Amino acid sequence: MEKMTGDAIIIEQPGMKMTIEHRHGLGGNDEGLTFDVTTTGADAGKRIVRIDCFYKDPHYHIGMSGDYRNRKMKDEGIDDPVRWALDQLKTRFPSLVRQAGYEEIAATIDQQAVADQLTRMDAEIRAKY
Repeated sequence: MEKMTGDAIIIEQPGMKMTIEHRHGLGGNDEGLTFDVTTTGADAGKRIVRIDCFYKDPHYHIGMSGDYRNRKMKDEGIDDPVRWALDQLKTRFPSLVRQAGYEEIAATIDQQAVADQLTRMDAEIRAKY
């Protein structure tokens, strides 16, 4: 299921919500497209994965806030953060959720449905960058 809330695109699967929007990083020195995946339900708001396709310092986090390290895309040779993020989410999303420690949520993700939603909204997502 997908919906628009203000400027954000929201894609939901059982136990999780992916919010896609343009945002400013802490300190306001950088900005860009963010894919923020959090839990829903009784444990709402816990971070699963966040991919920050920022202009200066694109990076991503896997796991809970405070329990994860900032992985710098430039250090990993990623030249197009948005394309990389979309590829990861379209092809290995349950694997990322598992890596973050959410096995039960990963088991319920419909990878094809997520890939189809992201593909259908590709132009709109890229426009937020």
